[in-house]
Amino acid sequence: MEQPEAASPSQAISIVGIGASAGGLDALKHFFKNAPRDCGLAFVVITHRDPEGTSILPDILKKCTTLPVAEAQNGVTLEPNHIYTSPPSHYLRLQQDRLLFDEIPADRGASLPIDYFFRSLAEEKKEKAICVILSGAGSDGTIGMHAVHGEGGMAMAQEIKTAEFGDMPGSAIASGLVDYVLPPDKMPGHIVAYVQGLKPDKRRESTPLLQHEALDEMLALLRQHTGSDFAFYKTNTLGRRIERRMNVHHLADPAQYVRYLKENVHEIDLLFKELLIGVTSYFRDPAAFEILETEALPALLQDKAGNDAVRIWVAGCSTGEEAYSLAILLHEYMEREKKQFHVQIFATDLDDKAINHARVGLYSDGIALDVKPERLARYFNREDNHYRIKKNIREMVVFATQNLIQDPPFTKLDLVSCRNLMIYLDSPMQKKIIPLFHYSLRAGGLLLLGSSETVGTFTDLFAPLHGRWKLFTRREMPLSVNRLTKFMDLPRVEDNHYAAAATGKSKGKAADISELAQKLLLKQYIPPSLIVNEKGDIFFIHGRTGTYLEPSSGPPQPNQNALDMAREGLQLALTAIIRKAASQDTEAVHKGVRVRTNGHFAIVNLRAKKILEPEALRGLIWIAFEREDEEEEFPAGDTPAGSGKKMKPKRKPQQIDNEQVERELQFVKQNLQNTIEELEASNEELKSTNEELQSTNEELQSANEELETAKEEMQSLNEELQTVNAELETKISDLSYANDDMKNLLNSTGIATVFLDNGLNIKRFTIQTKKIIHLIQTDIGRPISDIVSQLEYTALVRDASEVLQTLVFKEIEVRAKDWSWYLMRIMPYRTAENVIDGLVLTFVDITKLKKSEILLAAHIKTLELMCIKEAPLVEVLTELLRAVENQSSGVWCSVVTLDSAGKHLRHVAAPTLPEAFNKVLDGIEVSAGATEPCAMAIASRKHIVVPDIGSALPQTAFTKLALKHDVKACWSQPIMSSAGKVLGAFTIYYQQAHQPSNVEEELINQAVPIMATAIERSSKGRK
Repeated sequence: MEQPEAASPSQAISIVGIGASAGGLDALKHFFKNAPRDCGLAFVVITHRDPEGTSILPDILKKCTTLPVAEAQNGVTLEPNHIYTSPPSHYLRLQQDRLLFDEIPADRGASLPIDYFFRSLAEEKKEKAICVILSGAGSDGTIGMHAVHGEGGMAMAQEIKTAEFGDMPGSAIASGLVDYVLPPDKMPGHIVAYVQGLKPDKRRESTPLLQHEALDEMLALLRQHTGSDFAFYKTNTLGRRIERRMNVHHLADPAQYVRYLKENVHEIDLLFKELLIGVTSYFRDPAAFEILETEALPALLQDKAGNDAVRIWVAGCSTGEEAYSLAILLHEYMEREKKQFHVQIFATDLDDKAINHARVGLYSDGIALDVKPERLARYFNREDNHYRIKKNIREMVVFATQNLIQDPPFTKLDLVSCRNLMIYLDSPMQKKIIPLFHYSLRAGGLLLLGSSETVGTFTDLFAPLHGRWKLFTRREMPLSVNRLTKFMDLPRVEDNHYAAAATGKSKGKAADISELAQKLLLKQYIPPSLIVNEKGDIFFIHGRTGTYLEPSSGPPQPNQNALDMAREGLQLALTAIIRKAASQDTEAVHKGVRVRTNGHFAIVNLRAKKILEPEALRGLIWIAFEREDEEEEFPAGDTPAGSGKKMKPKRKPQQIDNEQVERELQFVKQNLQNTIEELEASNEELKSTNEELQSTNEELQSANEELETAKEEMQSLNEELQTVNAELETKISDLSYANDDMKNLLNSTGIATVFLDNGLNIKRFTIQTKKIIHLIQTDIGRPISDIVSQLEYTALVRDASEVLQTLVFKEIEVRAKDWSWYLMRIMPYRTAENVIDGLVLTFVDITKLKKSEILLAAHIKTLELMCIKEAPLVEVLTELLRAVENQSSGVWCSVVTLDSAGKHLRHVAAPTLPEAFNKVLDGIEVSAGATEPCAMAIASRKHIVVPDIGSALPQTAFTKLALKHDVKACWSQPIMSSAGKVLGAFTIYYQQAHQPSNVEEELINQAVPIMATAIERSSKGRK
């Protein structure tokens, strides 16, 4: 049981400890999505993680809440409305609202960070402590939750049906100490409401619960329902515990809680459990148990001999951990001192459920925080996520329900342990209990109390043995009647009601050793004999055995058995002597066997010996029948007539009967002795077999413990992997989003980009690259040199290798086979760690810019020809047309003008167009019905596009000529003067079907005005 502590300044802030393991990430997200920003709480999230790993849990939780989230740092002071996550490499401990790092014990087996933090939370925050257990495998958190509940804090667990792994919340719920069982999204609201209820209430201040008449009703309901009277409890303890239950149900008025108790009987049970404060642990206060182990118990037990009784009473044992701890200490002491006491540990408590739990002896794996690994392995069996106390320790403890106040005490005890029970009782009751313990202890017995308890004024009854850990020894002083009060009036408890029955072992008599047998058939007189096996099957018959078996001499018939053929009175003796002879190497003798023969009883002595040689007969048994001289006759008239045999005088019937009874009694005794010896031999064999089985069982247990340890490690690793996997899934999702963003960003720029590794192999590319380099998804990983490109550029591999060596980027203007131009940049690929990990190739389309540059140069030269050199019109236009033709592959250009009448075309310039075209075009009439593209453009004053001459134009001389010279498409643009007069037409001919691009349209629109200027200038010159 826990001891209450006064409130301290560190309790000002309410701290919520949250434990989660496998499957807990989703639960944490739902929890914090519903946590209000101004809740005033500090949240500490404890998870199972690989100590060598890193955690991205803060990054994940930041996306689910507006509360600040950070991984805890050693020594950080907790602030309200903040979330702190545990580091993977340390346990967290709370001290004065600061989080401290503790090393993870290397020898403790399973990792139990949740139990570890919850315990420190309970110790620091008392009734302000709040613990939450979410999804997870195992039972981590249950032991820590016991500590929180014991200090009056609040415990909450996730609804099992909403948990991905229900072991952790299920273990907590099974303890019966959970105040709320909720889905994660409902938890924050209840926590906030609970914390609000902890604040002082004006109505409650005006009418304190301790002075409220409703308190008497509550105690009466408890007394009526449970039979236990809590009127002797300290008033502060009563008030604090009842107010906690009221706060759980959000009830401020004690009268309302009384009504709730009357309407809900189950709440009375919960209040009963609340007041018992059944909190304990193995080897609680290790220093106190060390004093017991090294000093107190050796001094107490040194004068006891083997098989003496050691009697201990653990009062208020709760779920039995303290009783089992004492049993383990006693077992270790007996092994060290090589003594074997008859140990009786009486463990009692008022709580039936706690006693039943203690009897089962099954505890969560959180006890690994309190029990040394070697003791865990030696005194506990691993069962899934629990430890069960072993049978030899369990049998040392007797558990019983007992009311310390009302029921009689035990007596003649060596040790009474009553730790942290009296602190909850008022002073008058404490003064009654201390004399009771004095009465229960033997002279020199020990009393062990809690660290905050004392014997008070009863220093005449107990002398301090160790002041720090409240260990006292009984003084020799008789108790006065008034000190024992009502306890002396109660009937005495029969201690043997609890004692285990003692067992003894019967001792058998030593078997007599018969004299050594004579050699086979080497006597002067050889009696009738048999050679049989252990079953009595006959292998050979010697002599006249008809008096006993009546077989014929010689080899026996099949299936002859001496036991089946034995006459009356012989069968039992024959069976016994065969069994005895088979079990020993010496001769077995059985005298005075009465065998019924023809007309009388013969007295026969039996001798039997196991044959050791020759080898062929080894293991068979020789049996001899030796008949005594004395015969017992039947009454007169029964003797065969004319026998002629001299008979001994008849003995009196009474004498014969007495001798017969004596012989039969002796025979029965002998058989009984044989049976006892055989039974003892069987018992020895069974003992040997049992020892072998025990040894095998220990080996199996050891193997099972190793398997359990391996399973536990695998389970712990699996939980860590579950958490890491959940975090990785979130990280992968984030990376996927980032990758999609990057891909869309790169594609949206319209810049062809290729990523190469250090071996110039393709890693990634954008969709625009496909126009320049023929790449598909399966080309990733292939060398860039293996890929066919549209570039008229062969030095790519050389330049890329140079950049990779020099780390100096390159910019090169390259032309594609379709006469488009690109500015290629080759740059080193730098990682976040500033490591060169390949190259980045970008291709910016500069076709428009490049063609504008070429055309601009042609314009300048044209103007020079016109203005400075005053060259003829043909020379000027030819220069300009060549510049246009150089922009693309497979194109011809021509310019025609109108004659002076404006009715017919006149050929002017066509640098590369076949001469036949020029002749056909020269003199064509310009009219609305013209079919030649240049004539159509002049007539319509619009540009004419013919993407496919063969299908778009009628079959005329022009069409036939075009197809003959592989002219497949053309585009004609009218040349207009500055005054809007049509001067002629500019036409481009393509050697394949073609639709002009936007770039080509812009280039033509730039070239045509210059042509118009040249034509107008030439016309003025002629005039």
